[in-house]
Amino acid sequence: MLLAAQSMAIGTVMFRWVSKYSDPIMATGLHMVIGGLPLAAISVINHDRALDGSLGELTSNDVLALLYTSVFGSALSYGVYFYNATSGSLTKLSSLTFLTPMFASIFGFIYLGETFTPLQLVGALVTLGAIYMVNYKSMGEA
Repeated sequence: MLLAAQSMAIGTVMFRWVSKYSDPIMATGLHMVIGGLPLAAISVINHDRALDGSLGELTSNDVLALLYTSVFGSALSYGVYFYNATSGSLTKLSSLTFLTPMFASIFGFIYLGETFTPLQLVGALVTLGAIYMVNYKSMGEA
């Protein structure tokens, strides 16, 4: 997890520099390819069944879920993220990544019937408060 967070931070900072010399869409694609190559190598090393020719066993729902997550969960969301990285504050933008587990928890609650513990609710409130403090200046600072 630490390596993933570090890689994302380096990629976000580097993206601002890279996008000065290339199209942001191409830079986003390159960022995704660079991130995907180690994952593909790990899949090959671990003999992942997705790479051994058993893709014919996938159902149409499997393919639709894969397409949905590829387009909306990866390409489109990373495109918007990196577009904002080129034009805004990286500190404010990176603080929004703390919303990812909150959205996962909310969708788990809605679609899977998961429950929240009181500690999780307190953690969510602390996270929202911290994001608010990073992104909005008080009236005295304006």
